[in-house]
Amino acid sequence: MNDLTKSQKQAVHELLGDAHEAEIAAALVNVEQAIKQWRSGEILPSEVSERIHEFHKESQEIYKTYNYLDLMFALARAVAFGFVELARVPADLQPRIKEMEALVKGDDG
Repeated sequence: MNDLTKSQKQAVHELLGDAHEAEIAAALVNVEQAIKQWRSGEILPSEVSERIHEFHKESQEIYKTYNYLDLMFALARAVAFGFVELARVPADLQPRIKEMEALVKGDDG
């Protein structure tokens, strides 16, 4: 959606940067848990390596989400999955985000 003002685009880009960091952090939890399990002898180093590999693939998808999707759709997705609070979205964009969020979640309305 290219109808965003310069200030709206700036705000959306900032929110998407925060969402990207939050989603990467959430994905890293699995790696962190694997390292803890390895140190306690619960899993093998190869299993940690596999989780790191899975994280790498997931992080590539996260990168694509925040760098290639339409800005507003990416923001709606970030709100839908809890990586950005709707209250942080500029008030004039919130109705659009709410509509798109329903699409992301698959809601009927």
